[in-house]
Amino acid sequence: MTGVLAQISVSAGGMPKLPVDTALVTAHGVGGDRQHNMKYHSGPDRAVCLYSVEWYAWLREQGVDLAYGQVGENFTTRGIDLLELHEGDYLSVGVCLIQLASVRVPCKQLNMWHPNLFELITGRTGWLARVVREGSVKAGDAIALANEPAGSIS
Repeated sequence: MTGVLAQISVSAGGMPKLPVDTALVTAHGVGGDRQHNMKYHSGPDRAVCLYSVEWYAWLREQGVDLAYGQVGENFTTRGIDLLELHEGDYLSVGVCLIQLASVRVPCKQLNMWHPNLFELITGRTGWLARVVREGSVKAGDAIALANEPAGSIS
């Protein structure tokens, strides 16, 4: 399973997140990205949030036209079927390696974009990931399902 990093998005806090060309990705998150509510939106298992171009296309079919980054993701993917991934899977993203920590639980703040968005995206909420190997990423970088790194403890 391979794809591409269509967009990297960050914000000074909250949504929408806006595109940047490149970002340093560390165990603490994506460089330049901040959250207002650290209780629910921080920590090593929430360093990166992923959503897909394909799910934005699906939302448009449902009558909700949003720009990438508006649902709060850092990495907007193309070509990776997020529904086929599982908790614990590793993805190489450019030089970085991330591990899927959990399915993203969306918040009702999404309804600022559409009155039923929270309900619409149920089952298409995205992933939260921890960073296993840090580095800079850029839009257009390859994304691929990766093997567990040598020496790691599952």
